[in-house]
Amino acid sequence: MIIGALSSTADSDLSALSSIVMADIYGQNIAGGTRNADPKRMLFIGRATMVVATAAAVAFASMRLSILDLLVFVGALWGALVFPVIASFYWHKVTNKAFTTSVLVALAAFLPVRFGWFPMDGVIAWTVDIASVIGVGVIAGLMAFGFFGLRTARIVGVVAAVAVAPFALGSVHDYAVLSASLVAYAVSTVVCWAMSVNSDEDFDFEVIAQRVGDFDVVEDNAPENDVAPGNAPVSEKDPAATTLEKENR
Repeated sequence: MIIGALSSTADSDLSALSSIVMADIYGQNIAGGTRNADPKRMLFIGRATMVVATAAAVAFASMRLSILDLLVFVGALWGALVFPVIASFYWHKVTNKAFTTSVLVALAAFLPVRFGWFPMDGVIAWTVDIASVIGVGVIAGLMAFGFFGLRTARIVGVVAAVAVAPFALGSVHDYAVLSASLVAYAVSTVVCWAMSVNSDEDFDFEVIAQRVGDFDVVEDNAPENDVAPGNAPVSEKDPAATTLEKENR
């Protein structure tokens, strides 16, 4: 059952990674858009990405790392992504820089807490506890947001953080796995919100179809009265040929 669940997740992640590399990295940034991208090269890059990612997975598996540690790390990665992803769908102020920075900072905060790189006492311990309390509020708020909307989510998040604070402050840092995951949620949320709240971004999701369209279809935006090289003007064509051309269109 565990292997089946992991395999199901792995093939979806491979497909998503392949799409990101061939469409976003190559198609949009390297090739410069749908008009300049080569569909055959995109397909090759997508397939090569799957092969390289699978080889990297095999290399990690051969290192005999703890499966529980890897699962916790993946959970922290998703925790760092949850708020930026959801916010980017409903809050048009989220920028690319805010999204990327919040995820990287959250991971940077997760690693030392999870693996005990610093002694958990004094200011560090209290910082981790406070961030964990915020993480509880974020998780509760996001769950409420999915069912009841933003206003209820704010109330639930605040109430959850306040309710758990007396029990978490001063003690939750002793549980590395739990506190590290909560820190990832909290840091990504705070950083993403702080970098986006005053931004001038007003993203319109209607433009996605224009920016990421069909890479194998070239739109013809030239006026109908333009003369293509080697062809006669429309007005000089044979009427029967013109009628046939219209029917073919």
